[in-house]
Amino acid sequence: MKNELITPAIFRMICRKQGRSDPELISNLINTICPLYGMSKLILHEFLANVLYESDEFTRYEENLHYSASRLVQVWPLRFRTIQEALPYANNPQKLAVKVYGGRMGNTDPMDGWDFRGSGPIQMTGKDNFTQFASWMDRKFNITRTEREWAQLLRKDDEAGLHAACWIFSIAKGLNDEAIRDEMRFIIKKINGGYNGLDERMKYYEACKRFLR
Repeated sequence: MKNELITPAIFRMICRKQGRSDPELISNLINTICPLYGMSKLILHEFLANVLYESDEFTRYEENLHYSASRLVQVWPLRFRTIQEALPYANNPQKLAVKVYGGRMGNTDPMDGWDFRGSGPIQMTGKDNFTQFASWMDRKFNITRTEREWAQLLRKDDEAGLHAACWIFSIAKGLNDEAIRDEMRFIIKKINGGYNGLDERMKYYEACKRFLR
């Protein structure tokens, strides 16, 4: 492939957990899909570093909502003020998603919080985001699915997941210019809402800069 962004060999060198994903498949998808969102190698440094961290190197496409009661109090202190309040939701992903995501981000139906939990390589969350993504895929690529169909697909399909990650990065959050300017910390904050996993993200970022030239 001419002007490819990444090769399977380079993908292997960037990844820190060998054998977790299919380098040939993921590299081909990156080379095919990322340019559709205006990504060059410079932009790919920031994009790929964050996606590798968020998805555990393209192996985890669904939000992990298995929390102990004590951890729930730490993660959502305003929703769970005591261990006793958190106990009914501990290690109960569906009930937890309905609790913490219901009534916001466009989630209005009783099960929307669960149906539109974090999905895809960059954890798309909330019905509003899935509705906007579905509209984009319909208008841009003539691929028509409901927001629920996309949510289900993003949790298991590499191609759909990469489209979603690119859409979040380049379209919804508009981070291509910041990536060109190497504003990695700003990008992490925009994607994560904070700096969770900062050290790991930066290790991937340095590897991307080293090997993607």
